[in-house]
Amino acid sequence: MVWIKMSAGMDPMDFNDNTEADRIGSRIRKIRMELGLSQTELGEMVALTADRIQKYENGARKPKPEMLKKIADALGVSTLALADPVVLNYIGAMYAFFEMEEAYDLKVIDENGRLKLIFGDGRIGNTMNKYLSEWEEEKARVDKELEAASSEAEKQAIKKDYDFWKWSYPDALVDQSTKAQKKARIQERIEQLQQALSELEEDK
Repeated sequence: MVWIKMSAGMDPMDFNDNTEADRIGSRIRKIRMELGLSQTELGEMVALTADRIQKYENGARKPKPEMLKKIADALGVSTLALADPVVLNYIGAMYAFFEMEEAYDLKVIDENGRLKLIFGDGRIGNTMNKYLSEWEEEKARVDKELEAASSEAEKQAIKKDYDFWKWSYPDALVDQSTKAQKKARIQERIEQLQQALSELEEDK
């Protein structure tokens, strides 16, 4: 697993695109070394030079899909073990879990026949647990609002807000905090006005 820090203000999609070659290269290098192969030996297996394999492994170049398939075949692994995980199918989701096991100390545990995924309690695991806690708090808030909603239109509006919270994460955390602050200020102002109104009523 290769860790690359995202620059402040960089769009996450640009970051993913710009660092994909580094992640693929890191996976190729790890598996090659686990198998005890040199860059020259792997290159010979796929009709490439050791220099080209080195460029793939250090992220200077990204293998085209057909070459990635050849490298995976030479290493005896699934192509999905080298590519970035795509979770919209079961096998892709499994490779995402495998990646998170290494990156975030993800563990699968059996609690009375019910399987659960948990992150470790180290520095990296704690960061992921913090993000999950933010998600759980937002989902609990949404579920509470849905339960109290009096119409289908209100429920749809709540669900839409939740969708946008997910689609704009982590910026949504700042937005939510700002909304909460605004709500608190408005509530405080309402209370001040109600107090002023009560005083005026008493002076009659």
